[in-house]
Amino acid sequence: MPDELLSRTDGAVHFLTINRPARRNALTPDLARRIAGALEGVAESGQAELVVLRGAGGHFSAGLDLHWLRGLGPMPTVTVLQHGLADFQAAVLAVVRCPVPVLAVVDGTAAGFGLDLALACDLRVASSGASFTSAFARMGLVPDGGSTFTLPRLVGIGPALRLLLAGETIDAARAQAIGLVDEVVDGAAVDAEVAALAGRLTAGGTVSVRAIKRLVRAQEVGALEQVLAAEGAAQIQALQSPEFRRRLDAFAARLAGRAEGG
Repeated sequence: MPDELLSRTDGAVHFLTINRPARRNALTPDLARRIAGALEGVAESGQAELVVLRGAGGHFSAGLDLHWLRGLGPMPTVTVLQHGLADFQAAVLAVVRCPVPVLAVVDGTAAGFGLDLALACDLRVASSGASFTSAFARMGLVPDGGSTFTLPRLVGIGPALRLLLAGETIDAARAQAIGLVDEVVDGAAVDAEVAALAGRLTAGGTVSVRAIKRLVRAQEVGALEQVLAAEGAAQIQALQSPEFRRRLDAFAARLAGRAEGG
C-alpha cells in the first residue's frame, strides 16, 4: 500500500501531499489525523518556515471518503461518528494553529471537506483547471470543517451562502473573482509559481513571519473551535437522518452503475 500522506522538507519549506489519487484524495479519519500530526510535527521541529499542502494525481481532495462511511454500516453509533468527526476537525485546527503559513495548492477537485481544508489554509493558489464545491447540501449534510465560518470571511455572506446552499461548482477564475483563492496559474506553471511564492514567503525574518500569522489568526482560533463544535453537532444529526442514507445509497448505486458500464 502506498503511503497516503507524503511528507518531506526541502530547505525552509515542508511539503505535505495527500496521496490517494485513485480516490481523488478523498479523506478518511485516519488520514485527516495524520495531516494534523504532520502539522504538529512541523510546529515542534521549528525548522520549516512554510508548509505547502496539495494533493497527488491532479486533485486536491474530494472530501470525505463516502466508501469509508458506508463501511460503517447502515446505523453507525454516535460515538463512532463523533470520533471520526474529531479526526477531521483536528486537521483544520492544526492548519490554523500551525505557527508558520500554510499554502494550499489546489488542482482539480476541492470538494466537501477538501474545500473546508483549503479554506482553513492561510493562502490558496489554484491551477486554471481547479474546481470548487461545498457538496454537503447535495448529500443532505452540513459543513463540518469550519466553512460556515471561513468562507463568509473570505468571500462575503451572499457568495458564501450561495456556494453552501446550492452546492454549485465554480471554476478557478470565479473562485479568484470572489476572493476564495489568491492566485490562479496555468497548470503547467503551478510548480514554478509555488516555488517563487515560497521564496517570497520565506525571505522575511522567521520571527516576524510567525508573529504576523499568530496576530492575524489568533482571534479566529476560539471562534473557529466554537463553530466546529456547532457544525459537528449538526452533522451528527444529518449523518443519522433517513434523507442522508437515501442520498448515500443513491450515490453508491450511481458508482456501481458506472463500474458495470466499464
